[in-house]
Amino acid sequence: MKSTQQKIDETKKKLKELENQLQKENDKSDWIKIPELKIEVQTKIHHKNKTYAECEKDLSKGESLPTYEQIQWLRNSKYRDQLNLIDSWEFVQNPDKISKDNGYVARFYAGSVYADLDCDRNSSDSYSDLGVRFVRRTKGGKK
Repeated sequence: MKSTQQKIDETKKKLKELENQLQKENDKSDWIKIPELKIEVQTKIHHKNKTYAECEKDLSKGESLPTYEQIQWLRNSKYRDQLNLIDSWEFVQNPDKISKDNGYVARFYAGSVYADLDCDRNSSDSYSDLGVRFVRRTKGGKK
């Protein structure tokens, strides 16, 4: 027979799982089609205050983190304002093999006057402003 404390602990665990599931559902933002790149990209950054691994874990089939090149292209495109790429800080795929081999992740920051790619950060770091947006290929498109 389970003790009252065990029942409470199990209920708390189940509640935490449901809260995480709700957060994932709420985190998924609208998608915008980018025909020039043959991708769709989420309009909002989510998974704030999560690690790189936590973001990757929540990718659905066909989704990926954007590349630096995709985000930089979008920042210089007509989609910039719609994607709020004036003031964003987000994880992107790390293009650097040495950094990947050392377990570093890439972050893209776009301010009002400059953009920055930082490829030497620890994958377990997380911050309240740092998040991610996912991309997915459209039919016949490349990542």
